[in-house]
Amino acid sequence: MKKLLLLILVALATLATGCDREKYAEHRSERSKPKTEVTLERIAIRRAPYPNLDILPDGRLRVDDIVIPLNAEQQALLQTSFVKLQIMRQNTLVDADPASAAERSLPLQVPAGQRPFPADLAQQIHEFEKYDEALANLRAVR
Repeated sequence: MKKLLLLILVALATLATGCDREKYAEHRSERSKPKTEVTLERIAIRRAPYPNLDILPDGRLRVDDIVIPLNAEQQALLQTSFVKLQIMRQNTLVDADPASAAERSLPLQVPAGQRPFPADLAQQIHEFEKYDEALANLRAVR
């Protein structure tokens, strides 16, 4: 009887961990997607295997923590994009469903007809050449 009970407990534990693995695998696949995370302090652009890009509030661009020299026009463009994304982030978080309060990030709500980055961003700033997919997946981080 004890062996049967032990066998049943092992089977239930195996089932329970199998469900967790599926949930974990889903979480990992979502986490590894190219994305742009908008936080209060910066805009973090991620796309493996390429380096991480960070846009700071003053329009500076960092590639893996190295500040890239930009001319005044490029820096102004990134600063304008930073401000637009901060406004969209705030609107997204204010309008968020209370049931999503446990989520770390939410899809950013971009109003119709608006673009936070210009279409020719990669031509103006070459560091953005391989990041189109990440720039299309905007996330508002709490």
